[in-house]
Amino acid sequence: MKSSIESETTLFDYFHDRVRDAWGTLDVELSDDTGLYLTALLVDRARTDAPRPRESTLVELHARAASAPPAEQARTYRELGDRSLYMVGYFEESLTRGTVGPRYYCEMGAAAYHRVDQVFKRWFANAFDRVFEELSCGFRQAVQVLRQVRTTVDEEPDVLMRLYQQWLETGSEQAATRLRERGLVLPPRSDEV
Repeated sequence: MKSSIESETTLFDYFHDRVRDAWGTLDVELSDDTGLYLTALLVDRARTDAPRPRESTLVELHARAASAPPAEQARTYRELGDRSLYMVGYFEESLTRGTVGPRYYCEMGAAAYHRVDQVFKRWFANAFDRVFEELSCGFRQAVQVLRQVRTTVDEEPDVLMRLYQQWLETGSEQAATRLRERGLVLPPRSDEV
C-alpha cells in the first residue's frame, strides 16, 4: 500500500535543488561543476553505507596522503577536503568545542583541495577541470553554500507541514504547486472526491 505522500525525487535531486537555491540566495561565484560536486558530497555524506577512511583526524589523513602514490594521494587529499568542508559547512558549532576550530578545518580543507588539483593536473587527465582549484580558492564560499543548505533542510519539515496543512484546509493551488515542486504527490482532497 502506498502512503498518501510519496517523494518523486532522488537524494541527488533533493540536494541539488537545495544547493542551487542556496547558491542563488548567497550569490556566490562557483561554477556549475562545483555545484554538482557539492551536491554529490552531500549525497555521499548522507549515505550511512559509504566506506570511510580509517583515519579519524585531518592530520592522520594528511600524513597518509603525503607519502602515498599519486592515485592514493588524490583520493586521500580529496577525503580530507571533503571532510573539512562538510564539517565546517554542516557542523561548525561542534568544532568550536574542540582543540581545533573552524579556521583550522578551512585551512586544511582548502590546502587539501589545492593538492588534489595539483595531483590531477600533473599525473592524470584533468577530468574535474577547475573544480578542485575552485574549491581551494573558494573554500569559504563553498562552506557558505553548505551552511545555507543545512539551514534550508533544518527549516524544511516545518515549511512542508505548513504548506500541506494550508493545502488541506484551503485547497490552495499555490501551496499544491510548491509541494509538488518539492517532490510530493498529493492525494485527492476529501472535498474533491
